[in-house]
Amino acid sequence: MLRKMVAVSILLITLMGASINVWSHGGRINSEGCHNDSNAGTYHCHRSSTKSKASNNTKSSSYNRDNWKFRSSASPVSNSVLGWYTGINGSATDVDHVVALKDAYLSGGHNWNGSQKRTFANDPFNHVASVPYVNRTLKNAYVPLKFITKLHNSRYTFSKGKCVQYVDLYIQVKRKYGLAFTNNSINAARAACR
Repeated sequence: MLRKMVAVSILLITLMGASINVWSHGGRINSEGCHNDSNAGTYHCHRSSTKSKASNNTKSSSYNRDNWKFRSSASPVSNSVLGWYTGINGSATDVDHVVALKDAYLSGGHNWNGSQKRTFANDPFNHVASVPYVNRTLKNAYVPLKFITKLHNSRYTFSKGKCVQYVDLYIQVKRKYGLAFTNNSINAARAACR
């Protein structure tokens, strides 16, 4: 009997270990629980944000990045190794949305259907290559002033002229899609570039 229990226990441990190895893959996740899987060439999420579970009656609670159907490998900047904001060459870069998908959602994109969200997410006009740390930690889904401040307070700096170019491109993308500028502090963001 004891021998049978030991055999069953070993079998269960082996199966659990195999299932973990089948589904796991490397890569750090951002604050939304998402990351680029460079092996599969996809961007996906592992967990929903705790904020969404806590407050179901706000616009931000129903934001789900997966609804935007972003295909980073289809972007013209997906093979770039030069970070657009910083001018730093790296072994890899992220395809960054100048106007983040969550920012777009909060400034009017919550009313869009799936096709409109997909069009916005995959529009190369809104894509730049970014050093992963700059994209995932410093910029994330922040509005320009917060991103500029976080970058200035980090070990990274904007490449010459890129700060103002970023603010201008951010404005152009928002205007192209009719998104609101509420809480964007554009003038303060421009001033922070100096």
